[in-house]
Amino acid sequence: MDARNDMLRLLQSRKPGYSLEQPFYTDPDYFKLDMELMWYRDWLFIGHDCELPKPGSYITVQIGDYPVVLVRDQKGRINAFHNSCRHRGSRVCNTDKGTAAKLVCPYHQWTYELDGRLLFARQMADGFDKSQFGLKPVACESVGGYIFICLAKEPADFAPMRAMIEPYLLPHRLSEAKVAFESTIVEKGNWKLVWENNRECYHCAGNHPELCKTFPEAPTVTGVQGADSDPEMLAHWAKCEAAGLPSRFRIDP
Repeated sequence: MDARNDMLRLLQSRKPGYSLEQPFYTDPDYFKLDMELMWYRDWLFIGHDCELPKPGSYITVQIGDYPVVLVRDQKGRINAFHNSCRHRGSRVCNTDKGTAAKLVCPYHQWTYELDGRLLFARQMADGFDKSQFGLKPVACESVGGYIFICLAKEPADFAPMRAMIEPYLLPHRLSEAKVAFESTIVEKGNWKLVWENNRECYHCAGNHPELCKTFPEAPTVTGVQGADSDPEMLAHWAKCEAAGLPSRFRIDP
C-alpha cells in the first residue's frame, strides 16, 4: 500500500479527540507527503516586516528542499525569491540575514537587483538575454507587519486570508516595530508535535506557570471549547471590539 492511501485510511479511521497514529510522526514517507501537500502548497508565515528595516535588508529561510531569500527593494517592497543562482544553482545569500546593495552570487558573481532582475553576468555568449535569467520569484504577501510566502507554482488566492487576519493585526502597528531581541529554538521532533503542543494549554499550569498569570486556565479562555457560551469571554470580546480590537477566536476563513 502506498503512503498516500495508507495515510488517508488512518485519517478516516481516527477517533475524534485521539492522537494521530505513530507513522504521522515518524514515517519518512508521511513527512514527504506533508511537505508536498501542505508546506509546498499553502501560504506560510515566514517573518516580520521589521526584520527587513531598509532597502537591501534580507533574511534567508529553508522550507524543506527549498532555500528562499526575502529582501526589501529600493521602493520599499518586500520580495521573495528562490535563493538559487540562475547560472549554476549556487546559493546567492549564504547568511541568515544581512544587508546588500545588490544580490551577488559568490560562485561566478552574477549580480541581481533587489527586485530579482539580473544586472550583470560576465563573458556570456552573444544573444544572451539577461531579462530571461532573473531570480525565480516566490509568491509573497505582507499583511499587518507579517510576511507570508507560498512555494506553489499557482498559489491559492491570498485575499480571503488577508480579509480575515488584517483587522486583528493592523491595530497593533507591528509594521512599525523594531527587533530588540532574537532567540532561536530548534525543536528536535516532527512539526506536528510542535503544533499540537502550541495549540493546547493543558500543559501550561505545570510547565508555564508564569503564562497562566495572564489568563485563567479554563478551556473556554484558551480556545479549547465553549468560548461562545462563556459569559466572561463574551464580555471580554465585547470590551475589546468596542475599542476597535477584533478578538473572537477564528480557526480559518
